[in-house]
Amino acid sequence: MIIDVTTQKMVVISDLHLGNPFSSAKKRLIEFLYWAAENNYDVCINGDGLEIAQVSFRRLAEDVPEVFRAVKAISRAGNRVFYIVGNHDIVLENFLEDWGPLILAPFLNVQCGSQRIRIEHGHLYDPFFVKRPELYEFMTWLGGFPLMISPRAYKIWMMFEELQSKIRHLFKGKSEVEGLPGEKPDFIIAADEICARGFDSIIFGHTHHAGKMDLPQGTYFNSGSWMIAPHFIEINSQQVTIKTYCKEVTQIRSMPVP
Repeated sequence: MIIDVTTQKMVVISDLHLGNPFSSAKKRLIEFLYWAAENNYDVCINGDGLEIAQVSFRRLAEDVPEVFRAVKAISRAGNRVFYIVGNHDIVLENFLEDWGPLILAPFLNVQCGSQRIRIEHGHLYDPFFVKRPELYEFMTWLGGFPLMISPRAYKIWMMFEELQSKIRHLFKGKSEVEGLPGEKPDFIIAADEICARGFDSIIFGHTHHAGKMDLPQGTYFNSGSWMIAPHFIEINSQQVTIKTYCKEVTQIRSMPVP
């Protein structure tokens, strides 16, 4: 199993949820993967690339073949595609080995120039998932039904999470940690602890709230979800940055962060 990786440059995406009736990531994702192949990037899909928990098997069968052809284009260009297991595709933990052009891993320790970057999905720092995994799994399955009725249900939930974090910020004590808008403080606490082990940057997915936050000993990034917007994180020897992908390469731009 490969978990230690050296790269000259890499892009990180997460939470594509291919196979979810609500996910419309396929078209933009294929364009992005061919762009990555043309520009010689290694690619890391940081969890929940495939939807197992809320799957529509018809959608999964439609989405996956074209995406895998784009993945193969990256391999033919001499670069690698890493797939980190998340919570919506946790069944893939039973297959932690190479799947043709895909290299499956539970997390990655990435060396790029002088930088050390830790990439993992982040669900292991979600207190609900850790404390009540069976209830979390049931609620995830149950949450698929409102999505089938209307995709707006998901956007309403994201707004609710952001409102929760604003309320926490208003009433937090001096010793409490503030995270990205919409995220619980647990993710920032975990990222800071990982940085203390000698990493310059930490990249999570899972929460679907894209952003960047400076920590006392490093920098925390969240790659967001392509169910919301096509954010990605670019790693090169100079820096780690969060960006938004548009169809034309000239339109790739740095994402404003809080």
